[in-house]
Amino acid sequence: MNAPSQSNSHSAEMARGERFGFGRNWTRYLELVDERRIQRAIESLREMLGLDTLEGLAFLDIGCGSGLFSLAARRLGARVHSFDYDPDSVACARELKRRYCADDPDWVIEEGSVLDTDYLQGLGIFDIVYS
Repeated sequence: MNAPSQSNSHSAEMARGERFGFGRNWTRYLELVDERRIQRAIESLREMLGLDTLEGLAFLDIGCGSGLFSLAARRLGARVHSFDYDPDSVACARELKRRYCADDPDWVIEEGSVLDTDYLQGLGIFDIVYS
């Protein structure tokens, strides 16, 4: 017997009240994302990291939500890998990528769980881990 897919697991956990559907909130938030919000996210990352650029660095966004900080990291020059357990959040991040940097091979977005050690071990090594 095959294990249930992560998306099915997430749906079942939400139905049982074990998880909150953050992705549904992010879907509504996407309507508000504009260049001003993106620039604020970029400045927030710069300030937090103490760096003006992320050129040449690998950035892992765990629980990427809307994908806003992944986009900010990408605009700062990082190679970005984003993942979230919530399929709606993954869809939001993909929509943000489609809007602002479609077909960018240096930004990967996928569904994954930080609690899945096999998944995490398969990701590789990153210079910056953001969660």
